[in-house]
Amino acid sequence: MVALARFDTEGRWEETWVCDGLVRQHLAPTGVQFGRWPLRPLPAPGGLDAVQAAYAEELADLGPDFRLHSADRVALAPGDARWPALRQQFLAEHRHGDAEIRFFLSGTGLFYLRSGDGFLGLLCEAGEWVALPAGLAHGFDAGEAPAFEALRLFGQPEGWVAEPTGAALPALPLYDDFVAQLLEQVGEELEG
Repeated sequence: MVALARFDTEGRWEETWVCDGLVRQHLAPTGVQFGRWPLRPLPAPGGLDAVQAAYAEELADLGPDFRLHSADRVALAPGDARWPALRQQFLAEHRHGDAEIRFFLSGTGLFYLRSGDGFLGLLCEAGEWVALPAGLAHGFDAGEAPAFEALRLFGQPEGWVAEPTGAALPALPLYDDFVAQLLEQVGEELEG
């Protein structure tokens, strides 16, 4: 389920939305687009070509809104030795010179978006895509033990180029705390 939380400038959790329509409505002022694509079986381990072939129609539909020049398929699993360094890089607030588009093939990820009156926390899961507009200050987290796979789409031929903002972020809950608080709010319990 997609979830969007609003935080004030001090990082205090104010409101939560879990309805697609309300999530889109509250993302609209930031220019962020959100949607869903049906999950399709993919070969494992599969390459980028398999994903692009399986989602050719959906990717073509993005064409009018985004000039896509390159893509990659990224996967992180618990215990991945790359994650601590990547996590620090992704959590540091940054911008991109072009749109950042992610389609989650499996797992979940949390985007923090700077908004006019604070921050938004957008939790995406498998089957959901998000497009952050060029220049939007944001960060990303997938928890202490990341478990996700995503198709990343780029408008620049060289791919992902981050421009750190250098801004200090308030004490926003990291992925694991965000998910625990969200599940408590919506009356669910954590499994396991």
